[in-house]
Amino acid sequence: MNVRQKLLGGFLTVAAMVAVTGAVVLHADAETTSKAAITEAEQVARGIAKDVAYGLAVDTPDEKPPALIDQPAALAAYLERLSELQDRDVVVVDTGKHILADAIPENVGTVFDHDTGNEIGRTIADGRSRVFVETSDDYPEGIRQVVVPVVGAGGTILGAVVLEYTPLYEQMEAATGDAEIVILVVGVLCILFVLALGVVTAESITRRIRALTGAVESIRDGDLSQRVALGRRDEISRLGDAFNDMAVRLEQSAREILAKEYTDRILANAGEGICGVDARGRITFANEAAGRITGLGVDGLLEREASALLPEAHEAAEVTLQRPDGSSVRVAYTVSPITKEDRRIGGVVVLRDVTRQRALEHDLRHQALHDALTGLPNRKLLLDRLEHAMARARATGENTAVLYLDLDGFKKVNDSLGHNSGDLLLRTAAERLTAALRPLDTVARLGGDEFAVLLENADPAVATELAQACIDTLAEPFLLHGREAAVSVSIGVVPAAHRYGDADEVLRNADVAMYAAKARGKACYQVFETRMHEQLLDRLDSESRLRDAVHRGELRVDLQPVVEVATRRTRGVEALVRWADPERGLQPPGAFIPLAEETGLITEIDRWMLNEACRLVREWQRTAPESAPAWVSVNLSAANLEVPDLTDRVAYALASTGLPPESLVLELTETVLMRDLAVTATRLEELRELGVRIAIDDFGTGYSSLGYLRDIPVDVLKVDRSFITGLAGNERQQQLVSAVLQLGHTLGLKVVAEGVETEEQLALLAAMDCRYAQGYHLGRPEPAADLMRRSAAVSVI
Repeated sequence: MNVRQKLLGGFLTVAAMVAVTGAVVLHADAETTSKAAITEAEQVARGIAKDVAYGLAVDTPDEKPPALIDQPAALAAYLERLSELQDRDVVVVDTGKHILADAIPENVGTVFDHDTGNEIGRTIADGRSRVFVETSDDYPEGIRQVVVPVVGAGGTILGAVVLEYTPLYEQMEAATGDAEIVILVVGVLCILFVLALGVVTAESITRRIRALTGAVESIRDGDLSQRVALGRRDEISRLGDAFNDMAVRLEQSAREILAKEYTDRILANAGEGICGVDARGRITFANEAAGRITGLGVDGLLEREASALLPEAHEAAEVTLQRPDGSSVRVAYTVSPITKEDRRIGGVVVLRDVTRQRALEHDLRHQALHDALTGLPNRKLLLDRLEHAMARARATGENTAVLYLDLDGFKKVNDSLGHNSGDLLLRTAAERLTAALRPLDTVARLGGDEFAVLLENADPAVATELAQACIDTLAEPFLLHGREAAVSVSIGVVPAAHRYGDADEVLRNADVAMYAAKARGKACYQVFETRMHEQLLDRLDSESRLRDAVHRGELRVDLQPVVEVATRRTRGVEALVRWADPERGLQPPGAFIPLAEETGLITEIDRWMLNEACRLVREWQRTAPESAPAWVSVNLSAANLEVPDLTDRVAYALASTGLPPESLVLELTETVLMRDLAVTATRLEELRELGVRIAIDDFGTGYSSLGYLRDIPVDVLKVDRSFITGLAGNERQQQLVSAVLQLGHTLGLKVVAEGVETEEQLALLAAMDCRYAQGYHLGRPEPAADLMRRSAAVSVI
């Protein structure tokens, strides 16, 4: 049983006691009323008995009234008068209980037998008054009666008077009824008050006890921040204050214990070694990390002289420690003194294993100064060595030279055979260059397919001799994953490098000379001359003007017809870009496309070209559908396959111009298609899903076999002009072209012969069942408006 139940039980007991008290009071009141009614009735009955025994009072003092008991008529009249006046039923009986007089005359002479307990007989016998309840069939509830003896002269009992006192009792009971109701109501209210007070008190006490109990349970569960606010100033509140004080002390103790455990755990689990040193310089404390770093363990460090372990006991130092197992570790440490009252009482030594960090720093320095692919010094290290070499040359008068090398044809190999083969070629080239040069020379890779060589103590003759040695060693074929590939190298030479201002200027001049070597035809070297700067500036100027050509609207699209051989009608067109250079006039693609590819501008030019070609052909189809071409071919450079949103660009060009997808043919060269067959096939499949068609341009000039036609999703083959140029009079070449045409037709591809310049060539192609051709003989590239007018005129004819 809980406290609340006990408190409610106590108040219920009090309420029960109040109820019992009320019941006792009501009972006592009822008893008092009954006794009062009996006393009153008995007095009246005795007066009547006296009148019956001695007679009624007379007016004459000496007159003696006759006894009514002896005068039946007078007695009957007396009782009748009492019944009429006082509404009282009185019965007078003799000693034999015979009725002498009664308010009911018929009962006179009969024996009174309604006192079942013989109360009348006993009263006559002993002279004591009694009460009884007369019961009969007429009065089942009973009539309250009082019987008193009729005592005559000399104390002789003559009979008895029986008086009904029920009306008197009922009158007195009615008189006390209101008081009983008041007592009952007050009792009920007291009980309810006691019960309500019990509920409120029990709830108040149990609520505070529950709060205190909850706080105790929270502390038991580990929440030492729990406090109680019980209010009031009683025993429970004082108990709450004692609890709060205990909780504060427990929380403070717990914090101290946790702080110590936390500190001990930090020291034990710290990654850095921590040692405590006393005033004598002996180690008195060491954590696990310190024992692990030194290899001595915790027990091996305790009581050891700190100076014997760390001889360079400065505030901060770094030393190499020899472990007992023979291994060594590089340790950086700091010493922090502990003082008290300006007196040193010890110190803390923090050890850190920096072995891996130093090795990593060494590797990072090497990586920062060397090329990851070839292991050669990179541009940064080369420039640093060149600066030092130039300073020594100025001081000693020795000659220093620099070679700048760029591989010719590397991009073609990389695109056709893949990046892995390209990387192998670069590594092999680095090895060949290192072997061809002197041990004191520095060979560096600058990036991509560019290398540089620092030649110390080398006059101009030695510099050109070594440059030729580089050309010779790289001219030999490279074996790349079972295939042979050939590249050459163009070299720029800067002799007497110490005459220039700094290393950057020397390297820049060597780069300029290298481009001059490429302009001479590649596979050669070129010694730097001052005039080359002008050529470089001219190239930079061309690059700048080309960069702005797209935005300034200087590019234009010319269309060259693709003719159906059988009908000589234009079925399609190829879009070719021209640059209307304000300074140099109209430039063909060969004059600026290589520069655009080198500078990365080619993707923007191709993007503009795609949109403009689609717009022109769609406009032609709307305005003159009878002469309009069914498709337009647009060339895509290799760089476009690296553009992530190439498919979105093509989709936008079609959507913005309204050109049907089947009217667009995207041309890529064999070499571009073979760069990465899996990636290329995926990109081309995405484009074909748009509905456009794919053409292989310059077919037959790449490294690949015909087998890739099975793997790459293409629709059109464009036979390279080199096959058409010598077609007349060359039966072997005619057979080769015929085989290509038959192969294309067998694969379901559309075959277009490029470079048709004579009627004889066209006739031969027609005999070979070549269906489409293009070339100067059939139509030169020209503005779209001119081609539209010419085609319209032909259509009318």
